[in-house]
This record gives sequence, structure tokens and C-alpha cells, in this order.
Amino acid sequence: MALDEALWQNFADQSAAQAETGTQSAPILRFYGWQPAALSLGYTQRAEREVNFKACEELGVEWVRRPTGGRAILHDFAELTYSLVGSVEDPQFSGGVLESYRKISGALVEGLRLLGVEAEMAEKDRRGHADAITSACFDAPSAYEITWQERKIIGSAQARQRGVLLQQGTILLSVDVDKLFKVLELPARLDRAKTIAQVAGRLTSIEEARQRPVSFEEAQQAFIQGFASHFGQDLTETELTPTEAALALELQAAKYDNLAWNMERQRPIPAFR
Repeated sequence: MALDEALWQNFADQSAAQAETGTQSAPILRFYGWQPAALSLGYTQRAEREVNFKACEELGVEWVRRPTGGRAILHDFAELTYSLVGSVEDPQFSGGVLESYRKISGALVEGLRLLGVEAEMAEKDRRGHADAITSACFDAPSAYEITWQERKIIGSAQARQRGVLLQQGTILLSVDVDKLFKVLELPARLDRAKTIAQVAGRLTSIEEARQRPVSFEEAQQAFIQGFASHFGQDLTETELTPTEAALALELQAAKYDNLAWNMERQRPIPAFR
């Protein structure tokens, strides 16, 4: 999380410096996994309400707050996480939050297609719908998130500052719903077994859609090709700069390794063009 924010902040710094010359840095696309498993909370979620701290400790699951919004996600070894940093003035991502979601989702759909999964974008935002009953990200799709047979397969969240967006997303290779609801607190009014069954019916994974497993490496290559094909440009692999690496360590110490910061509900980051 610290590295994603460092890339985001550094990109914004560079964009500000380039504004006078009319130049623009290339977007940054990153893929990664989690070890050990971790529960990530949206930027404004209340940790004391959402996290079962005892279960996390017993299962060896860490937890952290994301720099983006949305609901809680359990990240483990059967998942591919992506992050994307780019200018909101870049035609590839321009427009409001929903419009940029739509554009980025096209690349995600293409990546799934290359893996043999014919997915589509959700047409409506159902996060605030009455049947979205839990704090789990995959309980309900937002507009333009990715579904397969009307079940959510990729969940994403976006934040913007200084004219630069950061979008983070979870691509489910397989899924363990029972484990998710062990580390999440459920409202007392909900029947646990019924809730788990209901949410399980609303999400899916690449493994389930293809009826066979997919490796992290195979999925990563498919989505790299999907982004390149959708946006019509080749992607170049790069290394972290010393500035990005140093900033990531600073943010890790100040925020993401800081229990007090993770516990405190953060104010929304303004989303603007």
C-alpha cells in the first residue's frame, strides 16, 4: 500500500513539474500478490467495526488500510492485485471517476477474455442497494466493475488528488468466502450462514469460470497483454526509482505500519478532475 501511494504521489509531483512544458509521464501499471494474507480496508472504513482482530491473529492474517476507498477485501495467495497511476487529463483515463472506471474496465475485460473468461461490465452501481448487506467488497458491484454471469469477479477502487488517479483492484483467481467472513465482523442482525451463502452467490473467480486453476504468472501475463491491446500501446517494464523507493519507506513508517493510523477512520480524499 505504501508503494502504491508513493508511485501516486511521485507521479503527481512530476506532473506538476511538467505542466509548464506540456509533457506528461507515462501511466504506471503494477501487479503484485500478498504474503502473508491480509485484509485491506477502504480508506474511510471503521476498523473497529469491520475487522475481527482475534480471528486475524489466529489465522495469521494481517490487516491494513488502503489509500483508496471501497469495502474490505481479503487478499491471499489465490489473487492478482493491480494498481494503476495516471493523469486524469490522459485521454486513456479522462473524464469523471465513472468514465475512467469504464475505460480501465475495458482493459480488465480484455485480460479476462485472454484467459478464456467472457466477462462484462456491471451496468448499475449496487453498492448502496438494500441487498448489499455486508462490508465486503465483493458483496455488490459498482458501476463498470467486472462480472461473469452477473457475479463479481474483479473489484476496484479509485482515488484522485492533484489531477492524478490511483486505481487499485483485486482479480480473484480463486476465492475462500468462509475465510473472508472469519476475519470480518458481521452486524449482529445478520445470520452468519445465510450471509456467507448469499455473498458466495454474488462473486466468482477465474478458476470457477474456467473450471480449472490459473497461476499468478499466467494471469499476470494475460492482463499485461489485455491492457496493452485495449489501450493500443506496448508496455515497458521498469524498476523503482530511488525517489519512489525512499518515499515508499517513509509512507510505510508513517502510515501503513502505524497501528494508530490504520485504526483511525480517514477522511475521504477529494475526487476531482
